[in-house]
Amino acid sequence: MDNTREPFTFLGYTFNKGYFHTPSDKAVKKFKERVREVTRKNLTVNMEEFIKHKLNPIIRGWGRYFGIGFSASLFSSLDGWIRRRLRMIKLRSWRNINKLHKELRKRKWKGELPKLRMNRWRSSNTEPVHTALPNKWFREQKLVFLVDIYKELHPQRG
Repeated sequence: MDNTREPFTFLGYTFNKGYFHTPSDKAVKKFKERVREVTRKNLTVNMEEFIKHKLNPIIRGWGRYFGIGFSASLFSSLDGWIRRRLRMIKLRSWRNINKLHKELRKRKWKGELPKLRMNRWRSSNTEPVHTALPNKWFREQKLVFLVDIYKELHPQRG
């Protein structure tokens, strides 16, 4: 009987057929719980300091440990989810839609200004919010991206 045909979990990795291993579902769930715990809804903080001292160490540690596996697409989706959590925090800290409108005008928003609820999770995934808080903004805030860690650990994979 060949044990490499049946997936098994060891040290947080799920080993699949052959050499392929990815973070286990349990490991991903624990990571998301940890990030969720740190990025509570009612948080109003200096975003750059918060990212630097609270969030980046969690992301960096988890990314370095699980980055040796085959997890580029998982890392990409987790990056998007983390940015969405941070957008939600920023919306809540603005409280008033006028601050979102001001940011949109600054970024040359075309069209009608949106009417969003600033305290709703679904609002954090809308085009106006992505325009007001683009991925470039998160790089300026020095957020660590899991995909960057993966590329650093696997330059040959691209």
